[in-house]
Amino acid sequence: MMLSPTELAALLERIRAARTVLLITHVSPDSDAIGSLLGLAHALREPGRTVIPACSDPLRDRFQLLPGHAQVVSQTTAPVDLAIALDCGDEGRLGSVWADRPAPKPFLINIDHHVTNTHFGQLNWIDSASASTAELVLALIDQLGVALTPDIATCLLYGVVGDTLGFRTPNTTPQVLQHAQRLMEAGASLNDSMQDQFNRRSLALICVWGKALSRVKIKDRIVYAVISKADRDACGLGGVGDISLSSFLISANEADRAAVLVEKDDGQIDLSLRAKPGFDVARAALALGGGGHPLAAG
Repeated sequence: MMLSPTELAALLERIRAARTVLLITHVSPDSDAIGSLLGLAHALREPGRTVIPACSDPLRDRFQLLPGHAQVVSQTTAPVDLAIALDCGDEGRLGSVWADRPAPKPFLINIDHHVTNTHFGQLNWIDSASASTAELVLALIDQLGVALTPDIATCLLYGVVGDTLGFRTPNTTPQVLQHAQRLMEAGASLNDSMQDQFNRRSLALICVWGKALSRVKIKDRIVYAVISKADRDACGLGGVGDISLSSFLISANEADRAAVLVEKDDGQIDLSLRAKPGFDVARAALALGGGGHPLAAG
């Protein structure tokens, strides 16, 4: 859904008028979530405006490349004029940082590219044709007339690279590459973003992968693995978010779909789904209370 001129004008007016803005992204955040969060935070900061970037789950060490990562909070009850949800398919996935906020909650703008988005905001900018939410943030920054800085560009390129798996997904269009070129020209390093996301993993994560891969199974061309809390504890891997094993499993020649089930600290199960072109895992995720894209959901 593209914004009408009236909706775009209303969105820009809300943002320009706000003196305190809360930015929120989804639990178990991925690269697009944090890249979009921090990119917009850098863009909106100006004298007289306070911007609070928030995520209910703690950030993994992998996001330390991104300028401003240390400013992300997991809880805040500070009064704000406006809230903006980024890369989040439904209100529940905003987590406690939103659910625990006392009423009345602020006006909520919802910016996302997931096809399963529930339009939970008072104003919704949902474009499932976009390869990443970071690209929608780039378009918003342009509409606001904010100049790209190296910090903004670094964060947004990180999101684009992450959600396109290094420009390898079917929705990597010439426009996506043009956006990436523009962000690089503004000071973002493509090499740093690619290396950080695809060529660097902690030994603890590799250990967990090893345990899961030793038990991997396949049925009806669905390859799947289970990671228990005991596995994570034994390897010293805290948290759950973005273990990324499903993206590796889908590379199996014998599989069309992949699933990874991860036991969280509270006993709940985090499910990550991947598919090859021609299949759709978004509907399965939606039926289980999640959401996402046809080829990547959870």
